[in-house]
Amino acid sequence: MTSHVGKYQRVRLLAEGIIEDHLAKAAGRWGSEKTLVLQCLRPDMAEDVGLAQIFLDTARMAARLTHPHLVRVFDFGKADGTYFLAREHIDGPSLRRLIKHVAVQRMSLPATLCARIISQACEGLAFVHDLTDPKTNQPLGLIHHCIRPYNILLSRQGTAKMVDFGVDYFRSRWPPQHHVPNLSQHVYMAPEDIRGLPVDRRVDVYSLGVVLYELLTTRKPYEGKSHWDVFQAVLSEPMVPAERHRPDLPDALRAILARALAKDRDQRYPDCHAFRKDLEEFIRSEGEPVTPRQVAQLVQQVTASDAPTVSAPAPDGLAAQARPRWRRGWILAAAVGLAVVLGGGALLWKMGAVPGSEKVRATPP
Repeated sequence: MTSHVGKYQRVRLLAEGIIEDHLAKAAGRWGSEKTLVLQCLRPDMAEDVGLAQIFLDTARMAARLTHPHLVRVFDFGKADGTYFLAREHIDGPSLRRLIKHVAVQRMSLPATLCARIISQACEGLAFVHDLTDPKTNQPLGLIHHCIRPYNILLSRQGTAKMVDFGVDYFRSRWPPQHHVPNLSQHVYMAPEDIRGLPVDRRVDVYSLGVVLYELLTTRKPYEGKSHWDVFQAVLSEPMVPAERHRPDLPDALRAILARALAKDRDQRYPDCHAFRKDLEEFIRSEGEPVTPRQVAQLVQQVTASDAPTVSAPAPDGLAAQARPRWRRGWILAAAVGLAVVLGGGALLWKMGAVPGSEKVRATPP
């Protein structure tokens, strides 16, 4: 694998799979450099001309999506034999990382803050759902179809952004050979989607409802001893009430969760506009506005305490990688020095000589 793809230089691997994500950089004007994420179709998959074309079509569609709550795709194509998509780099954590942080700290996020994060995701999704064909003015019927906590990111400016619109669904349709299906991922899928029925924007409402439940409780709405138990529960059993995990949850927010996660899609929110409307009304009813500064403080708290993972960009870009290596170098040097001292001491002993001598407010669950 070459380090360059056209004008982009790959720095390090972020995630593997049919599409490989790399932290990358590109030269800008006046000697500046731009950090970005480069998503490349794996070389062996690119040999399939039909698959490569679908990847390009997916990238072309994603590049049309310009909204404050969607991660921007600003380039795609083929260069140096590699099919690629270049997208904005968000230097903050995903909701998956945030949920893990909150669970480890045994804390609960303010309910209004959770509602605002999901409200912003709703706004981005609603924009996509409403897109029409510029020539015919007919709805395009776009849905994300693969909403998970890992593809909702928080920027250091305190904004939630959806990422990988179309790309994650592309990944899920062509898993690697010998791939063992992870039935636990079905907890994010609407029942009609699991059954293979035709789907619409309400599947995204359901998935976002699951993410809200998890953000509020650090748990998933269905429990089971096995992935198969969870799979069956999504289809036929009631969800675990959120108040069982978090008794302080306001009634209004419990009602929002119940509607977003209704098994019967006709009982669910019809779209993300309605979902967002209720979330914003809940925030207003609590009498405590949620500001971008509060979300930004949360991002700072998470990135300061959690080490970067292979599946997400490091919060401080390239410098975040250099620091651990610098520390490892000094540790190795110290170990070598200690070995020399001890070895010398042992030699002298044998010869008969003696050597001289500000955070986001959170509450316990």
